[in-house]
Amino acid sequence: MPVHPSAISLSEPSLRKGAKWQSAPFSWNSVWISRTLVLLALGACWLMFFDELRGEWQINAQYSYGYVVPLLTAVLVWRRWPTRPDASPSRSAGLVCFAVVGLLLFQLPLRLVVQANPEWRMIYWLHGFQALGLSLCLVYWLGGWPWVKFFAPPLAFVLIAIPWPMDLEQWIIQGLMRFVAGLTVDMADWLSIPAIQEGNLVQIGAGVVGIDEACSGVRSLQTALMLSLFLGEMNCFSALRRLSLLGGSLLFVLLANLTRTTFLVWAAAHRGFHQMEEWHDAAGVIVMVIVLVGLMLLAHWIRPRLETPFFRPEARSFIFPPVPLWATLSFVAWIAVTEVVTEKWYRSHEKLLIPNPRWTVAWPTSSLQFAKRSLPEKSLATLRCSDSDSASWQDKSGNQWNAFFLRWEPGRNSAQLAKGHRPEICLPAAGLRLIDDLGEVDLQEKGCNMSFRHTTYESGSGLLHVFYCLSSDYLAPNEKPNLEDVTQASRLRAALAGKRNLGQQALEISLLELDPGDDAVALLKKQLPSLVRPRLL
Repeated sequence: MPVHPSAISLSEPSLRKGAKWQSAPFSWNSVWISRTLVLLALGACWLMFFDELRGEWQINAQYSYGYVVPLLTAVLVWRRWPTRPDASPSRSAGLVCFAVVGLLLFQLPLRLVVQANPEWRMIYWLHGFQALGLSLCLVYWLGGWPWVKFFAPPLAFVLIAIPWPMDLEQWIIQGLMRFVAGLTVDMADWLSIPAIQEGNLVQIGAGVVGIDEACSGVRSLQTALMLSLFLGEMNCFSALRRLSLLGGSLLFVLLANLTRTTFLVWAAAHRGFHQMEEWHDAAGVIVMVIVLVGLMLLAHWIRPRLETPFFRPEARSFIFPPVPLWATLSFVAWIAVTEVVTEKWYRSHEKLLIPNPRWTVAWPTSSLQFAKRSLPEKSLATLRCSDSDSASWQDKSGNQWNAFFLRWEPGRNSAQLAKGHRPEICLPAAGLRLIDDLGEVDLQEKGCNMSFRHTTYESGSGLLHVFYCLSSDYLAPNEKPNLEDVTQASRLRAALAGKRNLGQQALEISLLELDPGDDAVALLKKQLPSLVRPRLL
């Protein structure tokens, strides 16, 4: 009678002799060392991946649930372990070795690029699929294709912790904010509160209520999607029931956040904006609790009522197929080499970087209607900048100007924070609609080369011209002081130049167009000499 590979005992050389996937001879020490090292190396890959995501989990509140995703993934794997199919390990190591080598070779460019671009979400996804692929290779080695098919869903759950691509996220956020604002206006009319929708803003008699990311429901939506996927897998639901749970999560989020925004509009109209601000965060917490509790109740409700008695199979012993020691040592060595090479690459290039001429702002305090402003505490908590300043004024021609200056000191998340708060992200969240991207405007002022991104937005007061300049503290040799943008070419250049953890500073200047015949760029050139001055280090 044939003996199943998973039942082979390590103490029976006669059975080991015919198994191609085992190495012989071997010792107990080498077997246990190889098993331990391969698990530690794979765990190191996952830890590096989670460490990359940690910045997003800290900075973006809608992804803070990511901290619990690794634990939930482990729970889902543990949940499936007792009902696993019989192991059918591969009889040939060629396929596994080829896949592992290919995935491991990908480790070095991933680590090099992510050091310079800690906010690049495409790298998150590539690294996530790489770590998942290595895990599935190990599963294939242990139990063959039956195990890969069985354990792939709970292992793939970990990808829910990765932030969505920025374009998709912004499209969903903007759509949700406008949709919720429109429904809120309808509810306000039903409550006899006069209201008008302007983008994602709700205009009432007492002022303007903004439907921000929190009120739009995107934060509770992402958390609800994570929980619905977890509950569907935990309860072993069919595909139809899982889709029903996902649909229920969307409905819960929409209704709960519509209730929240309607309540806040009512509070602003009857109790004033001060009282609305005090209730804002508490209402958000209540909404989140309602959504999560509602999802758990829905999952309990849609569970099949006529179930066969739960059968837990008898505990089956599992023998970890030995991994060749040379392969395990190569795995561990390559992970170490990638980290050493990455660190050596950046340290050697950081010595070659040259200081970028620094500049700062000198506000035109003598201009008409000059007013210096402080950013709201909530905005500062989101920006996490080291220094911030803003002001508004009117020039001699009657043009209205607004400007913000932000500074991030060198640090691991400096570039991530700076590039995550660009006008095309923040201004639409304030109710403005992007009209056109007019490209870069290169200006030189007092020895400082400044490159601005020129965009136009539709606002309630007219057409708004926005000039945005983001620069880092250091440049690579022969590098032009171009705008620090988010194009793929710019990101790769930063990695090749060895630029990481550099200080960042940004200047955003906006001009409200009064005369359509005026040249906004020409007006900026006239205004810049009195606004920018070199910064002494």
